[in-house]
Amino acid sequence: MASLLKQIHKTPFISYVFLGFIGALSTLAFSPFDIKLIIPLTLATLIYSTVNSKNFIDAFKCAFSWGLGYWISGTGWLIVSIYYYGNTNILISTIIIILMGILLSAVFIAPFAAVRLIQLNQNIFVKSMFLASFLTILELSRFLLLGGFPWLLPGLVFLDTFGQATIPIFGVYGASHIIYFSTSLIALSIVEKKKNFLFLGIICLSIFLPYQNNQKETLNEHLNLSIIQPSLNPFEKYKAGSHVSIEDALVNITNKNKNTDLIIWPESPLPYLNSNPKMDQLLARIEDGPKVLSGSWQYESNNLYNSMNILGTHQTYLKRHLVPFGEYVPFEDILRGLIDFFNMPMSSLSPGGANQELLEFRNFRILGMICFDIAFPLSYLKEIRKSDFIVNISNDTWFGSSYGPYQHLQIVRARALESNKWIARGTSDGISTIVDNNGTIVSILEKGISGSLNADIYKTSKSSIFYLYGYLISPILSLIMMISVLVLKLRK
Repeated sequence: MASLLKQIHKTPFISYVFLGFIGALSTLAFSPFDIKLIIPLTLATLIYSTVNSKNFIDAFKCAFSWGLGYWISGTGWLIVSIYYYGNTNILISTIIIILMGILLSAVFIAPFAAVRLIQLNQNIFVKSMFLASFLTILELSRFLLLGGFPWLLPGLVFLDTFGQATIPIFGVYGASHIIYFSTSLIALSIVEKKKNFLFLGIICLSIFLPYQNNQKETLNEHLNLSIIQPSLNPFEKYKAGSHVSIEDALVNITNKNKNTDLIIWPESPLPYLNSNPKMDQLLARIEDGPKVLSGSWQYESNNLYNSMNILGTHQTYLKRHLVPFGEYVPFEDILRGLIDFFNMPMSSLSPGGANQELLEFRNFRILGMICFDIAFPLSYLKEIRKSDFIVNISNDTWFGSSYGPYQHLQIVRARALESNKWIARGTSDGISTIVDNNGTIVSILEKGISGSLNADIYKTSKSSIFYLYGYLISPILSLIMMISVLVLKLRK
């Protein structure tokens, strides 16, 4: 690999194109492709090229090029939402995806080039710890900046490998930290021609070997759920009179599952507010059946919310993490009205507050998460500890037949493993599923199928190590490592 990279580096433009291509290959490590060893290969290339650059500017260009490929390829499925469902022509849609990739790469990948300004004199092990800590801090910053975009986290690829045992302890961020360390070890050993450390780094890759956790806990308290997946045409939703066909589809499937304990409808399936008289009429059609937990639109105090309700009660969860451009428009005064995509229905929502009350049904405490919420583990520390299981509802119809819904499901599986909670996931068009507390898919209703999924979901009250204190380990270790190395450097 070293000789190949040296040849490519002789022609700067080709080297940047090559790095963009390598960054783009990272997508293959995530679902639905799951070629997991791709991620250490691509990350090692990023680290090697950045550390081995001539100067900071060259390092910045290398890191930026790799990041641009990473983000455009990894989130390229968004073009389905923008072009097909957002009614935007293909040229403008492509430009939006490229601009988004430029922004994400410039903010969350390119700053890694700063390592070129720091001449590290420590051994390879310490250097690798430093580089891994730097990359981890950049990854954690995605939780906070630009509205938060914790997508494509390398730690997710540990699912179904020996590495997944680290997720309930350190979380997905901690799993990423481990991957960054092992790939830094490989890259630096090639730069410095240290065969012993290269061998150690390659041994570390054994953590990617396939593994299935077949151990089942004996759990007694459970509910029988029916997840309703109507698979309706999103283009019809806000047309006059569309509510009739939507209601009929939901009621017809629901009435076939009257023997279950709780029905789950997807995110905001209806085109009207939950306070609309039509909602009372709809409830009257299913009043002799089980309770329904559904997404809905809620309007209060001059604010519109994306919510989750147990219909017929006042129990409500308001979505906290809104999808940029889909549910709110950043720089709204500038962008609103430029193209149809920025004027999509329900794109002026308000976020719900932190630490909302759990939903309660019988003797179960349910943590609701809507769509994008499931990608933010650190936002629900208190709620997850108190909950018995999680319900995540979504509308992945907007992603079409792309790989977006599979990446979303991968995040759901990691969250179940990380939190030691079962998760029921209900979507309008798939993929709907029940995931156990080991991150294993228990039951699934695939993309594009209209129907219902009937399965049991179990209560788990024991908190994982991650949600007790493990979530602190990787950030604290990263900060200590970076500060220590920088202080030693300044003293010299």
